[in-house]
Amino acid sequence: MNIKPVKSRFLLLAPLAFAPMLAACGQADSAASAPDTIAAASGASASLAAAPAVEDANRVAAQIADTLQACSYDGTPVRFGLGGQAPRDCREMIEQVMHFTGLPQNFIVTQADVPNAAAIILLDKQKLPQRVIAFNPNFIELVRRATGGNPWSAVSIMAHEVGHHLAGHTIQPGGSQPPIELEADKFSGFVLYKMGASLDDAAKALNTLVPAQAPAGSTHPARSQRVAALADGWSQACRQTARTDCDSGTPGSAPAPGVAAQIAQTQSPVSSAPAAPAPLPQPQPQPQPQPRASAGGTLAPAAAAAAVILPAPDPKALPSKGTQFIYDEFGILDPAIVAAFEKQMYEHARQWGVEIVTMLVKDLHGMSAEEYGWAMMRQLRVGKLDVGNGAVLVVAPEQGQAAAVMGPGVQLEMGSHDKSAQLTRWIGLGWPLCRKKNACGNWTESLLLAADHIRRDTDELDWTVRWQSLGEIQHQAAAENGQGISPQQSRWVGKLVRFAGTVVDVSPSPGDKSAWVNESMLRDGRRKAVHVRSEEGLTAMLYLDPGTETLMPAGALRAGTRYAFIGRANGLSWNPRDTQEIDLLSYDLLP
Repeated sequence: MNIKPVKSRFLLLAPLAFAPMLAACGQADSAASAPDTIAAASGASASLAAAPAVEDANRVAAQIADTLQACSYDGTPVRFGLGGQAPRDCREMIEQVMHFTGLPQNFIVTQADVPNAAAIILLDKQKLPQRVIAFNPNFIELVRRATGGNPWSAVSIMAHEVGHHLAGHTIQPGGSQPPIELEADKFSGFVLYKMGASLDDAAKALNTLVPAQAPAGSTHPARSQRVAALADGWSQACRQTARTDCDSGTPGSAPAPGVAAQIAQTQSPVSSAPAAPAPLPQPQPQPQPQPRASAGGTLAPAAAAAAVILPAPDPKALPSKGTQFIYDEFGILDPAIVAAFEKQMYEHARQWGVEIVTMLVKDLHGMSAEEYGWAMMRQLRVGKLDVGNGAVLVVAPEQGQAAAVMGPGVQLEMGSHDKSAQLTRWIGLGWPLCRKKNACGNWTESLLLAADHIRRDTDELDWTVRWQSLGEIQHQAAAENGQGISPQQSRWVGKLVRFAGTVVDVSPSPGDKSAWVNESMLRDGRRKAVHVRSEEGLTAMLYLDPGTETLMPAGALRAGTRYAFIGRANGLSWNPRDTQEIDLLSYDLLP
């Protein structure tokens, strides 16, 4: 059987009939329910023809299609049903990829009648977005055949789709953008290096399945660009280990026992008698710090960990999701303490969604520590792009600088708390001892206390986009008017909302009566106001840190341009003629 060249692009989905019956890994295969119809935007009218209130349904479909998207490895618009969990080999490949990312899984894996594989955001019955990776099991077999049985090809596709969800692409509205596809390719190359693939093996699927030239009107780059992005990720992972022969494309150190064998031995999902799976690689043990007393009664440092080389900050560099929470370019921190904190930060990200990264860096490359932090937040996609739930703590002892940069979602919670001073004090007190002994010992824990503070202050945040338009959440505020409901009991205060609108003014005057600027929101000097008119005609004032604009693929906000926004409700009025206040977390261009 032949496979067509892949033409990957985003699909705008209208998830009107989706029920939360997606089967997760570990459930019995027999638990599959009848497929729920999910229509691509291009096929929404046909699927709704038999539904009641067709006009209203079409309006809702168009609205949702404007704000939700899927990233498929093949760009053909499709209508598909969801039913049952994904085949075992698909689930195992996802588990393998996740093991080597060092990050928690934040999506559901399921089987679907799609042409290949897709990372999708769907609304459940409560209209809450769910991250889903859907697979057609036959496609995996087709990939293997088309690539001559190469065992890494299917894994590279899985890693591509995983990359979209981990970075927070798919909830970000507005349709496909080539940089985001290239970012997922770069992530795939990065992870496959860590798994033990050569560069040729990692790029096999792209070289075989993607056309050399992008078709006219395609939202995806041509093969050469995608292969270059994947190679960039593979090389970055290689350089991170301080190898000097990365240009050779050969694998680095052998992967954990059983990984390569498990991939090679995976049976076809259409096989009538699949073999028992080989054991998956187990995470390395996370030792607790065990300080040792020296003869003088003071604590002697344990051995230091290996250095990890960070990429040079570059505003033009293609981002790629980072895969750890602590980076030590000196190789000087205590490995047992680092391992314990890595585990702690992993669990925090898994339970609460907040990613907190600490970087001990040799060179700021001419930047301030704060500028470097923003650059690394973008290049390593710390937190999810859509909701800004990340923080980067930078310590550059040889430049005497430190900074705590927080994504817009985390900054709202931390408020005026700034951990930069605490990190700077560590440079003065702890760094001289670290350098003297060439190992930090328990000063490692002192360094990481700033990240721990942010962890403890972000353990109850909700990152679910609960409202799908500004009019919807404003209506909720109006319904509470006069009922004596306190802000603590309100259903809208602090909740996330996704809505479409057009920027009216990127620097509105505080004296403009048509759109009220809350000057108290700007007193710290770190935020600015942006006047927006929503699709329903509501006036909104968005407040954002200018650093947020450096993270967005769409660039700085421009007057007269239509965007889809994600923000946290701050001040809503029952009167639709009043200005509604939103703390902006992310945005993307709309067609």
